[in-house]
Amino acid sequence: MLFLFCKRNEQCSIECIFGKMLKKLEVPVEFDLPCWLKKWKPTQYINIKRNVYLTKRRIEDDGIFCLCNPLLEASTVCDGDCHCGMLFSTCSSSCKCGNKCVNKSFQHRAMKKVKVVKTEKCGFGVVADEDIKQGDFVMEYVGEVIDDKTCEERLWKMKHRGDTNFYLCEVNHDMVIDATYKGNRSRFINHSCEPNTEMQKWRVDGETRVGIFTLRNIRRGEELTYDYKFVQFGADQVCYCGSLSCRQMLGNKPRSSNHVALHKRKTDLQNCIGELVRVWRSQDKRYYGGFISDFSNYSGKHTIIYEDEKVDILDLSIEDWDFL
Repeated sequence: MLFLFCKRNEQCSIECIFGKMLKKLEVPVEFDLPCWLKKWKPTQYINIKRNVYLTKRRIEDDGIFCLCNPLLEASTVCDGDCHCGMLFSTCSSSCKCGNKCVNKSFQHRAMKKVKVVKTEKCGFGVVADEDIKQGDFVMEYVGEVIDDKTCEERLWKMKHRGDTNFYLCEVNHDMVIDATYKGNRSRFINHSCEPNTEMQKWRVDGETRVGIFTLRNIRRGEELTYDYKFVQFGADQVCYCGSLSCRQMLGNKPRSSNHVALHKRKTDLQNCIGELVRVWRSQDKRYYGGFISDFSNYSGKHTIIYEDEKVDILDLSIEDWDFL
């Protein structure tokens, strides 16, 4: 078996690889590659540890303060009962718990050991290189932070080039993380309709960042997946996740599960009040995040306040929406 290695700083094309292989062979071989294959180059990206902002960086003081007691005898503080963590906010530098604080996953906690592998049907993927417990922080999803206008421009360029791999994660209104050109290993995590991880938005020192957390225990060698909640752009893409509840095509959503969940919650007097949701706005052709602030027993409609402070009164039994 012949193994060929290229230096990390070497631009390694198909022609370069075959040229090295021919030199290793003991006998001459009359063979030439077609021109189109000589020009092919693998997709390159720059590995980064933190987001690179190509738009105005938004830092907001959310007013969340840690109320944990650092004088407790426990070796760790700011765990499951931490007020900040319950609100998806890491403890800030003002936290008085010092080294005992464990609610600083984005700042201090090392990424879990993972490796990028070639999968059978889904290109590259990411597998765990150690056992990972349920609820653990795996890594941050990082890339270039762009606004909606730049995102749209990039999408059209990618579509015209015939690209089929997209690495865009919509975080908030006018904030998209694009890991196409700069990112980390999280960009290779594949989709599954029954994922073992999920993306979570966290507030870190007033800044919104995205982390990947496990939904269950994951064994070493198991592939990491999350639900892309894919919005179709271009040709339909077949889903190869192979799960029992596979939706067959990326972009298809199990609407019935929302209706069942909503029906169950309507038996409660709260009627979903306070739940975080994302709702499809047909006029803008995109999802918007918000929360349910009220429910009318008379009309059967919910009041949604979006992150851009717009308000809608909707019948969620007929809308395209998801719980967050």
